[in-house]
Amino acid sequence: MNYSHLTPDTAELMQASREERIEFCKQDRWVAYPKAREFVGMLDDLYNHPRTIRMPNYLLVARSGNGKSSILEHFARRYPSDVDAGGMPVLQVLHVEVPPDPTESSFYSAILWKMMRGHRERDSVTAKRQQTVAMLRQFQVRMLLLDEFNNIAEAGRSTRDLLATVRFLANDVKLGICAAGTATAINALNQDPQLKSRFQGYALPAWKLDRAYLQFLAAYEQVLPLALPSGLATREMATKLYALCGEAIGESVKLLKLAAAQAVRSGEERITVETLESVHWVAPTKWSDVAALI
Repeated sequence: MNYSHLTPDTAELMQASREERIEFCKQDRWVAYPKAREFVGMLDDLYNHPRTIRMPNYLLVARSGNGKSSILEHFARRYPSDVDAGGMPVLQVLHVEVPPDPTESSFYSAILWKMMRGHRERDSVTAKRQQTVAMLRQFQVRMLLLDEFNNIAEAGRSTRDLLATVRFLANDVKLGICAAGTATAINALNQDPQLKSRFQGYALPAWKLDRAYLQFLAAYEQVLPLALPSGLATREMATKLYALCGEAIGESVKLLKLAAAQAVRSGEERITVETLESVHWVAPTKWSDVAALI
């Protein structure tokens, strides 16, 4: 059968079992689009930036479900952990999620656990700070990716301490930092003008039913292991997807994962409007309809 509508790697997967293809449909995929590609390029430049007293930093801002975490995860995978000539582990890009209701102590713990460094949660902030700095240097970390940075804005009296901690790590270890979060993350930086002056903002706009959206759908279709073309970028399919999922690209991806798995399971081997309507899917804007059924 001709699988010219798929990438070569995805076409090879058509030899797999139905169960394996269903599992593949449910997995996260990296599909580059212009804004994501541009920002990843900026992060590459930051990675290669010489260590200086005032390292440049970025704040990636977007609404929930619009691809922030996917970009950070993709970038981190480009620089996997390694071992240097002396046999010591190297972890040059560290991706950490800021915990909910963070404190200075829990923030340091999140970094330490990400480096698989055991410690006692009740250790003093000073002890955790010293251990964190030592491990960042030992692992030769060049960049720190801070996801859910908006949680810092919601930390109450701890917000200023957390911002000071970020500034300290950037200065002391000379890290390049990329923070990502919703618009609330900007409010956090507004509380520390000195730190804010070191950040450049980058926004991922809400998606529209335009050329960029169609290009994304066409690219995503190429990595879905379906025997037949679905025509996701056609007027009928794209309009239906956008109507169901709205402006956050993450919602389109969620629905396509479910629909692709259903297409394999049913043997239809393509996504149709009927497939989109048949899967159990509740758009974020439709939760009131669910509540009305109770």
